[in-house]
Amino acid sequence: MTPPPVPTQTPPGLGRLRGLAMAVLVFERVWPAVAPALGMVLVLLTAALLDLPRLLPPEWHRISLGLAGMAVLATLALGLRRVVLPRAREADRRLEADSGLPHQPLSVLTDRAAGPDSALWAAHLARAHAQIALLRLAPPRPVLAAADPWAIRALVLLGLAASLVIAGPSAPLLLSRALHPDATPAAPSRAPVLQAWITPPSYTGLAPVFLRPDSASISVPAGSRLQVNLTGGTDAPTLALNSEIIAFSVLDPTSFQVEADLAHSGHLAIRRRGHEVAGWELEVVADMAPTLRFPEAPGIVRGPAPQTRLPWEAAHLYGVASVEAELKLAARPAEPALRLPIPLPSATPKTAKGVRLQDLTSHIWAGLAVTVQLVGRDVPGHEGRSETVTMTLPERRFTHPVARALITLRRHLTLEPTQRASVIADLERLGRLPQTWESNLGGFLNLSAIRGLLVIRSDRAAVEEAQGRLWTLALALEEGAADRAARALDQARAELRDALEAEKRGAPTDRAEIERKTRTLQEALQNRLEALSDQARNDPTTEAFNPDAHPLDRRDMQKLTEDMREAARAGDFERERQKLAELEEMMDALQSPHRERGKPTERERQRAQRRQRGQEQMSALQDIVRRETAILDHAQARDQVRGPPSLADQQQRERDQQIQQALRRALGELMQQYGDLTGDVPPNLGEADTAMRDAGQALAAGREPVAAAFAQRAITALQKGGQSMRQQMARQFGQGEAQGEGEGDEAEGPPDGDGQTPGDGAGEGEGSGNQPRGLRPGDSPRRSPGAGGRQRTASPGRDRDPLGRPTGEGIGGMSESGDTAVPEEQERARTQSLQEELRRRGADRTRARQELDYIDRLLRPFP
Repeated sequence: MTPPPVPTQTPPGLGRLRGLAMAVLVFERVWPAVAPALGMVLVLLTAALLDLPRLLPPEWHRISLGLAGMAVLATLALGLRRVVLPRAREADRRLEADSGLPHQPLSVLTDRAAGPDSALWAAHLARAHAQIALLRLAPPRPVLAAADPWAIRALVLLGLAASLVIAGPSAPLLLSRALHPDATPAAPSRAPVLQAWITPPSYTGLAPVFLRPDSASISVPAGSRLQVNLTGGTDAPTLALNSEIIAFSVLDPTSFQVEADLAHSGHLAIRRRGHEVAGWELEVVADMAPTLRFPEAPGIVRGPAPQTRLPWEAAHLYGVASVEAELKLAARPAEPALRLPIPLPSATPKTAKGVRLQDLTSHIWAGLAVTVQLVGRDVPGHEGRSETVTMTLPERRFTHPVARALITLRRHLTLEPTQRASVIADLERLGRLPQTWESNLGGFLNLSAIRGLLVIRSDRAAVEEAQGRLWTLALALEEGAADRAARALDQARAELRDALEAEKRGAPTDRAEIERKTRTLQEALQNRLEALSDQARNDPTTEAFNPDAHPLDRRDMQKLTEDMREAARAGDFERERQKLAELEEMMDALQSPHRERGKPTERERQRAQRRQRGQEQMSALQDIVRRETAILDHAQARDQVRGPPSLADQQQRERDQQIQQALRRALGELMQQYGDLTGDVPPNLGEADTAMRDAGQALAAGREPVAAAFAQRAITALQKGGQSMRQQMARQFGQGEAQGEGEGDEAEGPPDGDGQTPGDGAGEGEGSGNQPRGLRPGDSPRRSPGAGGRQRTASPGRDRDPLGRPTGEGIGGMSESGDTAVPEEQERARTQSLQEELRRRGADRTRARQELDYIDRLLRPFP
């Protein structure tokens, strides 16, 4: 057998494989040596991308940069120092190991036979060459796993990736900044965002004004505050207003804020790097003082107690805080001024006007010429004044000769307080009038005390005390109970007004004291009204206000005092001030003009108009009830039909649904109108609205029983709402052309022809043998029996219907003739319960048609 030929050449590709194996071995030995230094570099790159070096001062930045470089180089040098480069034999062994070849076939290529070539040696070489053809090289081995068991290398790579995402396009600039500590390149940021607004002072009630970059000019009131926020960029901006420069405060590296009070007009600009970011022409409107004027000349309201009439008008762009009339004595202008506060209709109205009536007949300047000027202030305290007018204050006319003499001496002390000798002599002469003092020992002692006061004391306070005593003595000689009650009422009003004004100015507040003054005012008002009533009964020709002829005005005044007491107990002094202003306005309106006797007041005429509107709304509500009842009848009728509904039934259901929607809209408008009229809407009407909505939905779905149930519920709620409306209108507006005082809110009847109330209200039959109140002279009283044996007077000659009722009675007890006989409480309760039961049965449309017709006739108003 012939031996195989012996291979003498190196297999092709072996050199390339040996080079690759050598490279793999070099990498596996060098990579662990350079990996720590490379990790340090990656950590430094992460810090640079996060812009952490900028937190260091430039000196420390440079030092840290040098230390980091030295640390990287040192780590790299130490690692490379331990590296041993591989030999060629190690590369062959790596190839043989990666290829899985046993017996080291690559070493055969360099081996030599010990003896002559034989067939066996040739076969050995051939087999080695065949194995070499199978050589393969595996990828480098993960040599870092053993050196880094905690996988810190993964955290380093993750941090680098996150920092790259955060830096974004700014990565090159951030790396450059990290390598150049002295460089200050512009920080990457978004486009600057400017937010600027001006907040006007709170007293103006104006909304904040936002400044837009495209706004050319802006006008704001003085005292406004500017606030600007600028986000974006690293250079701090400045605020420039004319020549004043204000620096922004730094919120963070790219956010800035500034606040400033605006006191002057000019060019407002936001600047950065010398360039204007935004600018506006600012006009600061100075806060002007309130404007005040007399719409007509001040005058005098004539009467038994003449009053000073001060018409006034005030206006301010942002609201008037207070108005007062300042009076100065014309003969002695250096004397302290008399200030009369003028109540405003609200806290700070922008415009207001009215008439201030004040009884100054008791003042020491009464009968003398004075100058009058209106003084107003806004919330910041700016003061405005009107023109000055001159007038003579009204004085009380005394019929008693000694009283007139005392008032003359009092006026002399006002004009010449230092000239007392003549006054003392005149007082001594007045004390020698026996016909005046023989039955008035107290008055004589008071006169002697006044004379002694002027003789003993020479100070100014003695003169003022003497003037006060002179006035008191003159009133004691002249006036009666009504005048004393009026004086006490004026004094109580003044004391309470002063206490409330002091509380408004921030003075220490004693809630118990204010409540006591409020109670005193309430008692004084009651005494005044009773005195006026007695005066009207004793003197039917008097022109003074008669509370019995205008009971609603009387009740309104009493209710205002009750509201004031409630506010005082609750500590709501602002509400009490408003109620006091309403009371004073009402009392001034009742006392100022002399109305023709028997004529209604302006408030009563307004009540009559509002009552008429209420009656129209009641009629509309009754019409809604009738139409809703028709919808209920149709639904119940369709529900009783067996089988599928006919075309006529379907058309009727559609019409009922449309009518139901229209009725609901009409009810909504009625509720809004009634709310505007009375300020309150009965909750039953809201329940009716909900039931009508549900009824309409049930009709649209063809559910007749459900629609009928909701319609019946709506009718019941409408009837209850109508009852509440009647009661509420009776409480607010009365039940006739005028109202008498009864036992409850609704027990009020109208007056007869001369304005007197013919009911059995409080005060009937009182007086010294006078005829019952409400009868004209010459009329004879007629009595008609009432519940519980009570009696009521009836006007003579009044026509009555077959049931004995006065003709003209309408729905709800309203009387067109103005002479409704008001039933007693027990009668009203029984009648109301019967009506409610009839309405309840009438709403149940399942009853027989004959019964329903009878109930409808019972509930129908008497024609």
